[in-house]
Amino acid sequence: MEAKKRHQVTKKVTLVGALVNGILAFLQISSGLLGNSQALLADGVHTLSDLGSDFIVLMATTQSAKPADKEHPYGHGRIETLASVLLGLVLIGVGVGVGFRGFNSVFSLNQISPEPFTIFFAVIAILSKEGLYRYTLKASKRIHSTLLETNAWHHRSDALSSIIVLCGIAAQMIGVPYMDSFAAAIVALMISIMGYKLARKALDELIDTSLDSELVKNIQHTIEKKESVKDVHSLRTRSMGGQGYIDAEIRVNPRLTVSEAHHIAFSLEQQIKTELPKIIDVGIHVDPLSEFGHHWVTDLPSREEILDRLNSQWSSIDCSNKIHEIRLHYLSSRVEIELFLPFELAAIGFKLEIDELVEQASKIDFVEQVYIYFER
Repeated sequence: MEAKKRHQVTKKVTLVGALVNGILAFLQISSGLLGNSQALLADGVHTLSDLGSDFIVLMATTQSAKPADKEHPYGHGRIETLASVLLGLVLIGVGVGVGFRGFNSVFSLNQISPEPFTIFFAVIAILSKEGLYRYTLKASKRIHSTLLETNAWHHRSDALSSIIVLCGIAAQMIGVPYMDSFAAAIVALMISIMGYKLARKALDELIDTSLDSELVKNIQHTIEKKESVKDVHSLRTRSMGGQGYIDAEIRVNPRLTVSEAHHIAFSLEQQIKTELPKIIDVGIHVDPLSEFGHHWVTDLPSREEILDRLNSQWSSIDCSNKIHEIRLHYLSSRVEIELFLPFELAAIGFKLEIDELVEQASKIDFVEQVYIYFER
């Protein structure tokens, strides 16, 4: 999916979340203060931090939506990943702060039970946050955004914390002491754990951790089922901004033309991106070698060096200057040569000269075989 469309979807979803969180934070904090509920107040502070997180998401997606440029040839997707790390750290910080306040309340001598109306606002918070979770997660799957997925689970953690708040308020209202404060402490712990998980996931992406193993298997299967591909190896994957990047080496018939090998690789790249929308960048390296080892390639001479050797060997053969084309195949630690000659040289009178071409070329130590072809 193009960056502009991803940015539009992310912006819309985030603005909806910001609006809901702004209203909800005001209701929770005011009702927590008026209704003497530490848990509801803590949950309100948590929601207020979500509002700040929403603005971080907006800024990050605006920057990550920028197209690739000379300084950033792979785009700006890492900005989205960095924002996910920041979101996780914000959650950890909020959790520690809320937890500290909750534990202080437990040891306070002045225990006041929450007012009954605080239950209503706790229920409103649960429904609102669960609704935001479902709405945001659906959007994240549609555009394959790690940042939106991060924010979605952030909303889910909020909903779970609000359930605990509801239980704490209800328990203290029926006579169980300290439950409101304990609920505030539990909410704080949940916030911190969720923040750690989100930050850890984004950090894995920053160090180019491989994509999900099931997705990697699907990629490999897509490549292997291509009839022209003999084998696939060195398949590497990574994620950036929630989208997948892969590169792989495929083995094909070593005698394919460059254009046919390119067609195979290019069609594979397009097929992978079509079948697996999360993958936005594919690099296929065509390996025409007949074996996996590559170390010997650098031991063989370049085309220019080989042509110099051949011209030296053929200096006394008249028909050598009539060769139309010379094709080289670097195979099995040796070089095979294909010579394309004009059709008129197929006449019997030129047989000795052509045999001499083959014999002289075959004397070169790295030449495995010489093939002659005639063309009109």
